[in-house]
Amino acid sequence: MRAPRPSSPVVRRLLALSAVALVLTTAGCAAEQPSRVLPTAAAPSTSGTSVLGGVDAGQTEADEGAYAGTTDDVDGGVIVTIGDSIMAGYGLDPDEAWPALMGDSTGRDVVNISCSGAGFVAVGDCDTDFAGLIEEAAAQHPSLIIVQSSDNDADEDADDLDTATMDVVTALHDAAPDARIVGLSTLWNPSWDAPDAIAWSSDALQEAVEAVGGRFVDIGQPLHGRADLLQWDEEHPNAAGQRELRATVLSALAEADIAL
Repeated sequence: MRAPRPSSPVVRRLLALSAVALVLTTAGCAAEQPSRVLPTAAAPSTSGTSVLGGVDAGQTEADEGAYAGTTDDVDGGVIVTIGDSIMAGYGLDPDEAWPALMGDSTGRDVVNISCSGAGFVAVGDCDTDFAGLIEEAAAQHPSLIIVQSSDNDADEDADDLDTATMDVVTALHDAAPDARIVGLSTLWNPSWDAPDAIAWSSDALQEAVEAVGGRFVDIGQPLHGRADLLQWDEEHPNAAGQRELRATVLSALAEADIAL
């Protein structure tokens, strides 16, 4: 597990100065190191089946106005989903994955191009990271692109992850400029505590999506420690878990005023 890193260059410089001061003095108390936090996203839930809307309760009217017309923007047209093995429906039939179930529920045409093992940095079974999926996504001429950060990037350098996430989301926006981009927070399903990198990857996606005028939605952790909703590996959802994710995502999108 990586120790939390400071959230800005200013904080890092202040911490460096604090470290020097500690060397030069005999003060006995240790300086507290700040953790990297999500700027506006609600803290992930680990409370079983609870569903969280991903829009921060402290969102301002100006923020809401910047996303006015969301419903009209994504009403109709193809939806493309980009994610890892959880979104791909690993261990199940493709039509049991939550994006396919979402299409069944909404009547929308959903093209799921998720890749097991992939992330913004991690290369998956499709021999590429998420960057290699951009061309296929754009070829669908989507009205909405849903992309989710992945725990496959948990071992990557945080700065590299920030850069790769921003580069991929920016390129995705450039390739499909008429599509609304929605980012979903990283899932952590095992029963043990999530490493700090799970929050970092969500943070990186939020910054990238908002930079291109999209919306970040925190869906919480609806499957965390839910053995009844997971396969034997305690990571990948079973069919019931995929249905739970479908319900969670649809509820969170609705709370964010993103109608499908």
